[in-house]
Amino acid sequence: MNERNDTGFNLEMPSVGIIKGVLAKDIEVVGDRVVNLRTCARPYRNIYTASQLRTIKKVSEEYGSGKVHLSPRHNLEIPEIKQKELDRALHELYIAGLFPGGAGTSVRNIFTCPDWCDAAVRPVQELGLMVSHNFGDRDMPNKVTISFAGCLNGCSRPENTDIGIVAIVEVSVDNKACSDNCNLCVELCPFDAIEKDTTGVRLNDKCQYCGRCIRICKDGVLKASRTGFKVLIGGKEGSTVRYGREYKRWVEDFEVLEIIDLTLKKYTELAQLRPGSNRKKERLSEVIERIGFEKFFSG
Repeated sequence: MNERNDTGFNLEMPSVGIIKGVLAKDIEVVGDRVVNLRTCARPYRNIYTASQLRTIKKVSEEYGSGKVHLSPRHNLEIPEIKQKELDRALHELYIAGLFPGGAGTSVRNIFTCPDWCDAAVRPVQELGLMVSHNFGDRDMPNKVTISFAGCLNGCSRPENTDIGIVAIVEVSVDNKACSDNCNLCVELCPFDAIEKDTTGVRLNDKCQYCGRCIRICKDGVLKASRTGFKVLIGGKEGSTVRYGREYKRWVEDFEVLEIIDLTLKKYTELAQLRPGSNRKKERLSEVIERIGFEKFFSG
């Protein structure tokens, strides 16, 4: 049925209780009169406003069971919504900028760490929004996850996602300011990448460009000379965990978009049905394992 009210909000509601054009996994019918609803912001992001959270609270209490689940990719799942109240619930979520989504064989919710984290060597939320605008909800052979991390700590799990983007920083050394009595950078480097002798401090080839030493150094000996991103391809979580492999380093913002676009096109072109399945296609990591990392990007 079509529902229209004075605000001009219009939904086409089939009898099964799923909005036309929305995947069944986003609005899951679990009984004759109850559905589970998955919702997230558009464009995709994992930052919600206080106003949106108040709307989630209101909808879950008025139309559901008062419970909300935060999914691993920060989608919000509201279970046990009365089916007869679904259009009202969706209306209120729509006004708050929240839409059904976050499931299916498509580019999922773009995951970023917060820009206000003091460990970040480069902000990632704005770039994540650009990726969401350009690639969010794109149909794919299987689900695709994309994560951005502002530093090597990787709280957004970029290593175990289909495409992971990690901010890195190159360190320059000014030994004129180095104190003979200070060895903090040497002692606290997690990669044993800093050495010190009578001539001063130097970085060896173990450096992973995390920038932790810059925050430790109080004398200005170690400074950021440039920042960029490294791009990891082919990771995944689940029953078979895979770690993404580094595709390129010192990438700038728009090159990140180009690499994501290339990867998604190659994946769409090369993905096959999983062995023994007549429906499910391979994940990105499975395609890469089958044909090889270099061959995946060649041609």
